[in-house]
Amino acid sequence: MRAGCLVIALPLLIVLSPVIALVLAWKEISRRALEREFTRRHGPDVRGMLVYSNSPNWQVHVEREWIPRLRGRLVVMNWSERARWDRDHPVESKLFRQLGDRDFNPAAIIFRPPATGGRPFRRWLRAVRELDPVGVLAPYQSRVDVVRFFRPFRDYKHGREHALRAAERRLWVLLGDEERS
Repeated sequence: MRAGCLVIALPLLIVLSPVIALVLAWKEISRRALEREFTRRHGPDVRGMLVYSNSPNWQVHVEREWIPRLRGRLVVMNWSERARWDRDHPVESKLFRQLGDRDFNPAAIIFRPPATGGRPFRRWLRAVRELDPVGVLAPYQSRVDVVRFFRPFRDYKHGREHALRAAERRLWVLLGDEERS
């Protein structure tokens, strides 16, 4: 039974692989175009976006601890007010829809300048870990870091603060603010 599925699936995959590659390449090209538009709109000092909501689990913490410290380095968007996003933040909302696919609230999306050189095997391993099919086929250095805080805040709510502190440290390091992390 399994061999029969493989006999059918393998030729189909081979035939469809150029189409799949084109679709994935188109998505990457459109995301990079949105990144360029984001940079044109906000300038080089704004490094990405922070998305959070009015949840009692994190709203006070985000508004007291993070937003004052960000000092305009991230565009802050409230998920609870997403009905206005397309009008107030059209580029940002499109980028968020492409990048914030799971455990997205709260989350920080940080754009980095492209790295030169690097280690292809490590890039390939990262693509495998992140289930990135384009990166598996052609390893590349991602220019986007997404720091997800949903699970760390859930753990924090149950008395385990280590994951939240680690995620916060990662955010501040990505923003170049590690001396205060």
